[in-house]
Amino acid sequence: MTINSLKLGLFEQLAQVSKALGHANRLMILDVLAQTHCDVETLHKKLGLSIANVSKHLQTLKHAGLVTNERQGQHSVYALSDDSVFRLIVSLRDVAESQLDSMQALLLEHIQPNTDYEPISLKALREFKQPYTLLDVRPEDEFKAGHIPHAINIPIEQLPQKLNELKTDQTLVVYCRGPYCMWSQEAVNALQKKGIKAQRLAEGYPEWQVESHAF
Repeated sequence: MTINSLKLGLFEQLAQVSKALGHANRLMILDVLAQTHCDVETLHKKLGLSIANVSKHLQTLKHAGLVTNERQGQHSVYALSDDSVFRLIVSLRDVAESQLDSMQALLLEHIQPNTDYEPISLKALREFKQPYTLLDVRPEDEFKAGHIPHAINIPIEQLPQKLNELKTDQTLVVYCRGPYCMWSQEAVNALQKKGIKAQRLAEGYPEWQVESHAF
């Protein structure tokens, strides 16, 4: 093998990973797998994609080395291959946010900066001077798989019925899957309409996990 053919072969492998990332549905699958391990049926329910579609995307991701699976009873359960896959997603997110005008426009419209809906970062949360309660609005299975310490879990669809369970004398800091998960903003909107002081956390549990491992 010549040096040029070796170089081409290596970049072809990189291209295979890049190609696997080149579909919004596959990125959403990885987003869910960053929260917890899932079988095809669970991903189908969480994302609203057909079972055939989920299976096809998972095979593409597995072929690119981005996910692994193991048999558990009658189900094949999928997970991110390792932490480097999540770091790759974060890097992709950073590039898109810094380089794409269309992405910046979406974020500005969605986050609503300089309002009560502007999120607080994990770094800022560590310096928060007032008492607060962490509220995780992800599904119960994702919370049980891992969550930020001391957080309480009320899935977003249960929030209207469980408002009376919340301590309203403290600021509620709400988080979900990550920066592009809008459940936390939906929750903050509902809480503020009830006169409850609430802020959205900019990041989610996977970002907290990566950051906590860095220290």
